[in-house]
Order: sequence, then structure tokens, then C-alpha cells
Amino acid sequence: MKTYKPACLGTNIDWYSEDYPEKLAIKLAEQVGHLLEAAILKGSCASLAVSGGSTPVRLFQALSKVKLDWSKVVVSLVDERWVEVSHVDSNEALVTKHLLQNNASQAVFIAIKNNAKSAKDGQPACEQALSQVKQPFDVVVLGMGNDGHTASLFPCSEELTLAMDPDYQHTCIATTPTSASYQRMSLSRSAISRANNIILHITGKDKLSTLELAMNNKDASQMPIYAFLTQPMSIYWCP
Repeated sequence: MKTYKPACLGTNIDWYSEDYPEKLAIKLAEQVGHLLEAAILKGSCASLAVSGGSTPVRLFQALSKVKLDWSKVVVSLVDERWVEVSHVDSNEALVTKHLLQNNASQAVFIAIKNNAKSAKDGQPACEQALSQVKQPFDVVVLGMGNDGHTASLFPCSEELTLAMDPDYQHTCIATTPTSASYQRMSLSRSAISRANNIILHITGKDKLSTLELAMNNKDASQMPIYAFLTQPMSIYWCP
């Protein structure tokens, strides 16, 4: 049964829910397809940034089958672990396996991991790579951890203050969370906030509790997702 939008969320939030992750993924894939198609009609091309993890796999599989002129879509990542693409934890590998298939095999993919030894050393080259992507992004699909992090904007990272600065001029930033494995490359808050459409895709009652806590605490330095909950966005959730 579909749920009503939690009372803690403001009128700036569009809320969508489904009973099962599969149904939610299909619904979200259809919406992302519509948004990308509209962007192509308006400006001849479209840009999409997606998140890694286990939650978006069903979304990627459904989205890969959406009928769209994918040759006019540039896909990149919201964040990436600083690991080789052959690594089991590579978001690039996840996207290649599940999204850049079927109809979406025609999309252009821009990686945000390069050959630099560290994420910090690789940031300039990553910034250059992302300059090839239409910005602001037409669609950004975020995930969220139970600690309230999104992208690789972790509350434990030394780089968080800079990463969350709304006036930060760069598209990406290297982060080194102490509560998670690997150095990371992440889109900055400013790059995400400028997106034409921001979507949060989450599943599970624990994530709903995290949202409520973030809205109650109102502190993006402790729960970075809060920064995006104060601006227009869509949330897709299922139990």
C-alpha cells in the first residue's frame, strides 16, 4: 500500500512510494526517462549522474530498457570509491554491468576515477573530465546512508566543510571518510544543488527514520542529506 508523505517533509519535496523495490525501480526509471527526454528536446542532449550501492541495481536494470535516444545522454557518477574498475566495489563497474546495457548501451559514460594514486591527486583530472558533461546536471539520483551521508559527503570527513560550501566553485571533491572504506571522489554540494532535478532513491524503514532525524536535527554538518532536503527534490521510497 502506498504511503503518505511524512509530515516532517516540506512542500518542496515530492513523495512517491511503492510496496516493493521492483515496482519502485520501474516507476523511477520511467520518470528519469521522461526527464531525460524532456532535456534532449529542450537542449539536444541530457546529463545524468547516478549513485552506487545495492539499492540502484534494479533502477539501472529498468532504466537500461527505457526507450530513449541514449546516444544523446551523458552518464556519470555522483561518487566513486578510489579503486580500480575491476574491483568489486567500483561504482563504474556497477553502472557498466547494470545500466549501460540494452537501450542505454548507446549512452556516453564519463568516469570519475582516473590513474592518480590518490583521490586528492586525481581531483584536477576528474574536474576536467566532468567539464565534458552538460551542467547543471539534468538529473541527479542520490542515495543515503543511515548516518545521513549522501554521495561521498560523509559527516566524518575532514573535507566536509569545503565540500558542503554552497559557494564551492568545483564540480567534484576528494573525500576521505573515517567511517567507510576507501578514498572517494564525490560531486560537491554546489554541483548537486544546481541540478535541474534531484531525486533521492531509498528503501527500508531505517532510511525513513534517517530522513525524519535529519529533518528534526536540521544540521547538514551532522547529516549532509539535510542540505538537499531544504530545496526542491523528489523522494522515491518503499519499505
